[in-house]
Amino acid sequence: MPALGLLLLVMLLAACGPDRGDSGEGAESGAADNVQTQANGNASGESGNSNHAVAGGGETTNGGTGNSDGNAGGAGEMPEKPAQLTIWADENAESLDHLEAIAEKYTAATGIPVVITPIAMNDQPQALSLDGPAGKGPDLFYQPGIGSLAVQGLVQPIVAGADVLARYTPESLEALSADGELYGLPFVVETYALLYNKALIDKAPQTVAELEQLAAERTDAANDEYGFLYNATDFYFSWAFMGGSGGYIFGERGTGYDIADIGLNKEGTVSGVSLIQSWFDKGYIPRGVTGDIVGGLFNEGKVAAVINGPWAIADHRKQLGDDLAVAPLPTLPDGTHPQSFIGVKGWMLSAFSEQPEWASDLAAYLTNAESTMAWFEGTGETPPNVEVLRDPKLTGDPLVAGFSEQIAYGKPFPNVPELSHVWEPMANALVFASEGEDVQEVLDEAVGQIEDRIKMAGAQ
Repeated sequence: MPALGLLLLVMLLAACGPDRGDSGEGAESGAADNVQTQANGNASGESGNSNHAVAGGGETTNGGTGNSDGNAGGAGEMPEKPAQLTIWADENAESLDHLEAIAEKYTAATGIPVVITPIAMNDQPQALSLDGPAGKGPDLFYQPGIGSLAVQGLVQPIVAGADVLARYTPESLEALSADGELYGLPFVVETYALLYNKALIDKAPQTVAELEQLAAERTDAANDEYGFLYNATDFYFSWAFMGGSGGYIFGERGTGYDIADIGLNKEGTVSGVSLIQSWFDKGYIPRGVTGDIVGGLFNEGKVAAVINGPWAIADHRKQLGDDLAVAPLPTLPDGTHPQSFIGVKGWMLSAFSEQPEWASDLAAYLTNAESTMAWFEGTGETPPNVEVLRDPKLTGDPLVAGFSEQIAYGKPFPNVPELSHVWEPMANALVFASEGEDVQEVLDEAVGQIEDRIKMAGAQ
């Protein structure tokens, strides 16, 4: 399939991102250091007159010709500019550099300083529930889909006009919506795939049988050498082999989900987890392996292939250069494709923001074509911005094409708040399975825990 056609699958299939795990402990208020960008001035260069452009480059709020390309609310008067805007970004030092550069341009165009606080993405909801009511939360925060954010009262509807919304794929907007309300603007669309080192293998394994042959030939655990590796106790990655085997999380009913029908201990899921367990039993994947270990060994040239996402491309490309390649996940024994999760990460408008119009404007700027192209070039992560998706820099990139082909076999996250109760029990089940415990029993236990958590949360 041509690369352009593959990329269009992103536009058609991108959907809701994960709320990966119940909010963990340890997200202490104020624990992260602040990174502040305070570029002053304005796009026109007129002293003391910061211009702000409406979407589409029309008139600005002060009658100037600024180029912030924000104004998410469309044409019309904006409230008085705030002293600053605050955003919580995911913890990643290299990505933060690129985000700071984009924020500095926004400040230059509007005169509004942007304070960036790095907090682990999965810790942000809990931290916001504590800091938000105390007036210490952000205006925008970064999340993988709507999840249970609306149910928890942590978000408010984004202020965005039709001209701004037209920039994004419809499915990516749906991923950040709940009950007909849009709570954020999409920044990244992603799935995971097979990354491999062309210096070690000529081509990617096409089937699980070939993947296992690669592992059998290249695994030398004493020297930390492996045919393939991934963080197999992470449900996010391992779901691909469960879903591809016919497993499901919640039963689908029309356009919605039947929360009472949990499929995580049924035949397809059992088959997928049994396959994963066999890789531990055979020594192909060492027990206790983490994502950091996988990435480090891959960079050192000790692993031929790994399962990871586009967020890892920038780091691996620095170490492997042109030897880095991406391919879809190998097919399962019955010929079906592993069903990877498809997710959308976006900038969510905090329910506690006191300047929703300007915060929405910043979200629109962070996700416009210029900003997201810069983000792609710096991080390798693909934006669901229609203009950028059509750019030759993406359509001609074989690494992007590899992920896009896997998207054809992926599946969106169930866009229901109950998904938040799935991650931890399933992660524990995978750990127990990796240690050799009975697969059916650990999955039965996980489903029981999920049902209990849903009941405790008040689900019907």
